Amino acid sequence: MKGILFRLSSIIVVLILLMTATSCALQGGGTPATKTLKISHAGSLAVPFDDLATEFESAHPNVNIVLESGGSASIISRAIAQEQAGESPPDIIGSADYALISDRLYEDGYADWYLAFARNKMVLCYCDDAPGSDAIVDGTRTWYDVLGNDPVSYGHSDPDADPCGYRTLLVIQLAQNYYHDKAADFGLTPDPNADELYDALILGSEHERGRTGGISEARRGGSEEIVSKKSVDLIVALQTGDLDYAFEYRSVAVQHKLNFIELDDYVNLSKTNMGLPGVEDFYKEASIEIMKTPGSPPTYATKHGKPIVYGITMPLHAENQDLAVEFIQLLLSETGRNIMEVKSGQPFIEPVICDHPENLPALLKGVLEK
Repeated sequence: MKGILFRLSSIIVVLILLMTATSCALQGGGTPATKTLKISHAGSLAVPFDDLATEFESAHPNVNIVLESGGSASIISRAIAQEQAGESPPDIIGSADYALISDRLYEDGYADWYLAFARNKMVLCYCDDAPGSDAIVDGTRTWYDVLGNDPVSYGHSDPDADPCGYRTLLVIQLAQNYYHDKAADFGLTPDPNADELYDALILGSEHERGRTGGISEARRGGSEEIVSKKSVDLIVALQTGDLDYAFEYRSVAVQHKLNFIELDDYVNLSKTNMGLPGVEDFYKEASIEIMKTPGSPPTYATKHGKPIVYGITMPLHAENQDLAVEFIQLLLSETGRNIMEVKSGQPFIEPVICDHPENLPALLKGVLEK
């Protein structure tokens, strides 16, 4: 009898140990070894990356993807600050300007490659019944005539935080140059409404222009400039009618079903010399200084106009590099291309470009070689 009790006790102990081990293995959402993949990305990538995350999680039930969106300059600065504080950086960073990756992350050894993978263009969005919008749409007035001479509100994001913000200021400079200053070079009659357009719409000194909390002085014609930290923050204001116009990416306008006005190719930062000879030199004539590092005094870097190109990278000290590689593989796959181009209105670059292919993870090298 004692032997039977001893064996039963032993079996019970083993069962308890097995149940404890199984319970530990299943912690974190009910699946074995749940992992978190952290992705920081430009606000204009929010819709397609959310779709990609859903697709990825359905194929990886043990993975939880945490998406953090914001202005590209802000999310990169945040990733650097996390590393400097001894914290883990995001596993993936997706920027609306590929150059921010090399300009800011390479310098201190936070990353050593990027993929340039998608394009975009600037458009002018408007709310339903925005004053002057009917005239712009039917061609009887220009967008810069309405913004410069009518009591309307127009918004954009902060150029120090978000590439869409500094691209807005570049677009306005280019419009002045194209429609007035150098109009004759393009066979156009100079339009007086574009004369000194940049100073009329974006007031202040070089480092004040277009910033949050900047110059509040009324513009000519009584128009009002609204500045937000992120370009996507302006969407709700457009949808509610609290804002008349906003400069956004075309993909954002398509994704959120906004009314928008197409801008000329010499103004919208979408073209390369291959598609429109000489356009890149024209883009470069526009420039703005954006904050590189805050401080007293802060440091600034000059951004010249150039085609809009998105970049993606993995910080060198990311915790989940294998999963990050798989996510980027999904992004570059036919499924990812369909989500980006067909569903979200954001064209891919053909072929995807890497600045340092020798530093790419082996599995991503294979994707690029296909």
